[in-house]
Amino acid sequence: MSAANSVKIITALFTQTQRCAEQLKDCLLDELSCLKNNNAEELIKTSQLKESLMQQLGSLDNQRKELIAGENINSKEDYLLWLNKIDASGTLQEKWNEISQQIIDCQKKNATNGIITEKMTIASQEVLNILSGKNNTPSDNTYTSAGKKPANASSLHNTTA
Repeated sequence: MSAANSVKIITALFTQTQRCAEQLKDCLLDELSCLKNNNAEELIKTSQLKESLMQQLGSLDNQRKELIAGENINSKEDYLLWLNKIDASGTLQEKWNEISQQIIDCQKKNATNGIITEKMTIASQEVLNILSGKNNTPSDNTYTSAGKKPANASSLHNTTA
């Protein structure tokens, strides 16, 4: 494949990837908003969109890997050298760096949303356990008969319903 053709194909892939990564970033921000506002209906829609966007990004990355399959590229450095080889202007390398940073930002946002989801799940389970009488927490996590709260008591166990 000629360098000019490679540039054309990789440019199109980068454009699609960047657009998809931007949509994923927006989706992750929407997901965070749904989590903060306890909006379960919108969270389901947002999660479905997120899954679709992540699949699209995976597909685009597979297409990119297929394009470079015969180029003896074994590392990030090799890939950047190849981009410079087919595009001496550095535009492709710059675009790739932007996309890589966008993906890293999305991974961080997704990890944050995952932590929030996990914490909410744990808190919900604890509340359900308390309400159903399955509270297996030690008695020192609740108020004493004198109305005193032990120093090591969690605030979740000391709330009223």
